[in-house]
Amino acid sequence: MKEKGWQYIYPAYLDSSRSRSTGRRVPRSLAVEKPRLEEIVEAARKLGLEVKAKENAKYPRAWWSVEGCALVKKRWPKEELLRKIAYKIREERSKTR
Repeated sequence: MKEKGWQYIYPAYLDSSRSRSTGRRVPRSLAVEKPRLEEIVEAARKLGLEVKAKENAKYPRAWWSVEGCALVKKRWPKEELLRKIAYKIREERSKTR
């Protein structure tokens, strides 16, 4: 059941290996390779957002795969939020390399 005031962020939205028709919602130039739920949650926290992780959630377009999802308190439009999270994940990954 949907929770009011929260946005669902599935790893598929940010995955560079997916096409737009299979669920990617950010430009490929911003997308990241195999984003993990923990990275999404951490990126949202670093953006100052309230976030919850749902580890047993399934992405509706890939109902056979349990990837989990992050619930993020609504602050910006979803596309803007996804771009900011993708950028933050890229930034964090570049620091560790």
